[in-house]
Amino acid sequence: MRSLARDAVGVLVGALALGGAFWILERAREKSDPRRAVVRMIRRDAGAHDLVVVTDEAPELVAMAAPVPALWGLPQMDDLHGVRRLYGVAPQAPGLAPLLGRFGLGAPVDREGRAVRWDVMEHHLARVVFDASNELGTRVTAERVGGADNGPCPLEGAVLGCHGPEWNRVRAEPHRFDGAELRCIYAHPQSDGALTFRFTDLPPARALVGAVGIDDAGWFPTGAVVTAHLAMRLAGQPEITRDVRAVNRKGVVGYRFELPHARGEATMTVTTPDAGARQFCFTFVLTE
Repeated sequence: MRSLARDAVGVLVGALALGGAFWILERAREKSDPRRAVVRMIRRDAGAHDLVVVTDEAPELVAMAAPVPALWGLPQMDDLHGVRRLYGVAPQAPGLAPLLGRFGLGAPVDREGRAVRWDVMEHHLARVVFDASNELGTRVTAERVGGADNGPCPLEGAVLGCHGPEWNRVRAEPHRFDGAELRCIYAHPQSDGALTFRFTDLPPARALVGAVGIDDAGWFPTGAVVTAHLAMRLAGQPEITRDVRAVNRKGVVGYRFELPHARGEATMTVTTPDAGARQFCFTFVLTE
């Protein structure tokens, strides 16, 4: 009996030692990648109808999320019906820019901003019904109003060729924001007038989402704010007006507005008090 007791104690001590070694190893891993703790926290909160998206190539983090569905990379996510909540996890906060551009404003998961949650079902974010970056020259047109560059922006190939210098031309292309790449509509404002977009034949939607920012090539510490004034005229509804601002900071800012489910049109008027290097870029996505 004493031998059996000694053996049991030995097994217990060994298990405790093994557990202690695992704890030390896990703490060391967390120092090299703090997102491990974030993924564990998400795993406790999420379920089978949620999705974790790790923006960089990190299969270990994807494996850690199990049994919650997870993937790494940034796949096309135009239809997420059946997903209740989406969790985005990036090495640093700027890496979430592509998800902000698709889903708009989200809820922070951690204090460092490496993870954000979007309530896909609750906020009607599952399916994209309109993406302005795919509609330049068709359902999205532009003109510059006032100042030396006054006039329409006719379609020239894949860009809207506004009058004036090359940087006046409106185009959809990837830009970098605090190091992270986001495909958005480049729309340099002007100090002596406004750049006005018109969005026509908009389908019924439950939300307007997106992100705005000044790209890395145009950011500097004393830069001015760029304001995008939105006016939406939807069938049978009073006009909806909102302002979205690209403040003078690195990275992008997400936005989200709830909408009545009705067809219509919208305008966006882009202005700034000082256009110097204000390389403004935005996404405009309707979801339901």
